[in-house]
Amino acid sequence: MGGIPVNLFDLPLVQLQTYQPKQTKKKDFEVFWNNRIKESKLQALDTVIEDRMYYVPGVQLYDVTFNGFRNSRIHAMYLKPDKEVNSKTPAAVIFHGYNWNNLQPNYAFKYLIQGIPVLLVEVRGQNVNSPDHNHYKNGGSSGWMTLGITDPDNYYYSYVYMDCYRSVDVLREISGKTEVIAECGSQGGALAVSTAALQDGISAALVDIPFLTHFKRSIELATEGPYNEIYHYFKLHDPLQKKRSAVFDTLSYVDCMNLASHISCPSLVGVGLEDKVCPPSSGFALYHHLGGQKQIQVYPEFAHGLSSVHEERKLQFISSLYNWS
Repeated sequence: MGGIPVNLFDLPLVQLQTYQPKQTKKKDFEVFWNNRIKESKLQALDTVIEDRMYYVPGVQLYDVTFNGFRNSRIHAMYLKPDKEVNSKTPAAVIFHGYNWNNLQPNYAFKYLIQGIPVLLVEVRGQNVNSPDHNHYKNGGSSGWMTLGITDPDNYYYSYVYMDCYRSVDVLREISGKTEVIAECGSQGGALAVSTAALQDGISAALVDIPFLTHFKRSIELATEGPYNEIYHYFKLHDPLQKKRSAVFDTLSYVDCMNLASHISCPSLVGVGLEDKVCPPSSGFALYHHLGGQKQIQVYPEFAHGLSSVHEERKLQFISSLYNWS
């Protein structure tokens, strides 16, 4: 038999291609995020940028700190070419995976060579230089997934999403650019989605193996990774699941499947069919709810990490959107 092999972990590809579960938005979903955006605009960024020695000719590197949402200082690295290549280019903001910030300055080179300045943002609490000073109403079973999980206004990712929203304001402030590309994978992919959904002027979203989407199915299917923290929360702290409704109500506000329809910029989603951390069906659920021009690239033999070919695919996608000459 020819064609792409059937994926045995999740739904077969032919079913994934039409898999579009209903969104789980609450009635005040838009009001919730609009209120946070209004609040954020009243809070000063207090951006501090410091020159940092770097050994690659033609690249300028800076440490950047700014006020996160309501509390906590967020750290980022900012890179730009020492000479402007093209004034028409956008800027790019890049986020990292869950407790796994392996973003080094060299990751930005694919953009710098095109004249695109880049901000590499650290997530609060998951990095030494970006502590989380928020007070949560409950502890977590492990990691960050269950911090404040019974109250959307106090939930960890409700803060992280707004930190990322504010990082775009910082990038525009220091780069002088208006249009911004949002990119990365797993948790970083989710943050690219939330940023593209909540911020104006995002010109493209590059979303690899997206996390924080289609929570109910992801928690049921994932056998590895952070979704298991919520499974563990119920098993150890709420075995009778008395707080189940409150938990999933909270998660609905940060579910990227619910935010996806607020995106109007072009998007490219990358999915591995053997992904047991972020199940393929959750990526397709996100994809099918995306607004705007969109494409999805599937890698049948890959799990939570895509082929290096996908980096070329993203560069091709960006090239197709712009005429910078």
